[in-house]
Amino acid sequence: MSEPNLFNPSDYLILAVDDTILNLKVLQGLLSPAGYRITFATSGKQVLGRVQRAKPDLILLDWMMPEMSGMEVCQQLKKTSETSHIPVIILTASHELEHLVKAFECGAVDHMTKPFRQAELLARVRIHLELNQLRKQAQVQAAWEGILRKIVQDIHASINLQDILDTTVQAIQRFLNADQVMVYRWCDPSGCELMAIAGNEAESSTCLHRMGCPYLQCNPYPMSMVELQQVSVAEPSTVLTEDKTGQTQEEIRISIYQDGLLWGGLVVQHSQLAPAFIQNVKEMLNLVAQQLAISIQHAGLHHRMREVNKELHRLSNTDGLTQVANRRCFDHRLAQEWQRSQREQQSLSLILCDIDYFKQFNDTYGHPSGDTCLVAVAQTLQQCLKRPADFLARYGGEEFVVLLPNTDLEGAIEVTQQMQQAIADLAITHIAHTHSTQVTLSFGITSVIPEFLTDTQDALNQADQALYEAKKAGRDRYAIAPQAARSTYL
Repeated sequence: MSEPNLFNPSDYLILAVDDTILNLKVLQGLLSPAGYRITFATSGKQVLGRVQRAKPDLILLDWMMPEMSGMEVCQQLKKTSETSHIPVIILTASHELEHLVKAFECGAVDHMTKPFRQAELLARVRIHLELNQLRKQAQVQAAWEGILRKIVQDIHASINLQDILDTTVQAIQRFLNADQVMVYRWCDPSGCELMAIAGNEAESSTCLHRMGCPYLQCNPYPMSMVELQQVSVAEPSTVLTEDKTGQTQEEIRISIYQDGLLWGGLVVQHSQLAPAFIQNVKEMLNLVAQQLAISIQHAGLHHRMREVNKELHRLSNTDGLTQVANRRCFDHRLAQEWQRSQREQQSLSLILCDIDYFKQFNDTYGHPSGDTCLVAVAQTLQQCLKRPADFLARYGGEEFVVLLPNTDLEGAIEVTQQMQQAIADLAITHIAHTHSTQVTLSFGITSVIPEFLTDTQDALNQADQALYEAKKAGRDRYAIAPQAARSTYL
């Protein structure tokens, strides 16, 4: 926290209370030349109403008044949280010790005997204003330290940047009772994206459009000051604005940098903060912005790591040439679907297919052309699968396998026929083919309802045996495993 601000009497409003107008004029004559702002009340009931509207920083309260005494007024003020913090100095002509004790018991911070000496009055007023300010600053600091601790905890407890931003703006808005708190992301010199907001959300789009990029309005050359820093924040800047009602607001703006570039910023709009606390608030907001900068960096690193892991997972499950699933991915998927079909007692079909005379194709056209053929066949087969659960994988070499959950034999035959037609339409020339002039495929089909204690390898063996029979019968056709005609897999 910064050192206490220089004492400025004009920052403080004093409520002088006395049922005698002459006494009020005396107080005005002593306090006004020192620079204090003064408001008056002539009765206890008037005090209670005036305090709510004027919100004075200190009350000079006459002890002896008709209807409601100074003691009763003081007791009422200390009952509510809105007024209990206001220091009260009792003014009285009495020299009795009992009155002094009662004054302190009812909540007064000091006691002065009439007539007043100007130097003593001014000294006591200043002391209690400064003490009250220090008390408020201590409360502010404690509350801000709590907010900072929570933000840091959120950073460590969550990797979701949006959750962190939402929590932060809500905490700041509640603590400062600010009109609006925002975190924005800088997009370009003409505008920015609102990331999180707390307060008067109805005005968010108007406010954001009006301010454009708040930092650039105050700093046209944002890069010069952060060339050597990867994560940093700029010193808070303050701008006066007006809301829709024409009321003057102060905006505290703090810019956030990532990797030496302007990322965005934190904006706090307020109209009720006491001038004496503005600097302390700026310092605390600066600390919050620093924590946000760290959380933004952490979230960015996590996002990049997550994307890298996703890509590594994709690569580990994808055939590098054809870009369909590889054998490893297929084995995992088959095990999952097999168990699910066991539980639900649903049909599961497998289609094993092989490019006919592919070795001769490679020998005739070369391996690069063979690779091109494999890619074309894989993509064509993939396009024949219409349901999200249907699954194609490269099984090895020129072999592919199709997994069809919840599909009986009739459905598997229909899919196979569609694949045959799609390959025929592809019309890849193959002059080394024995029975055709273009690339063809042979298919082996099986369909089962898996039971417990059964094995996926047996089903694959059935499809492989059916594929062998299709090739033995002349290729460019499909064959069905004998077991596929049964209703359950034995």
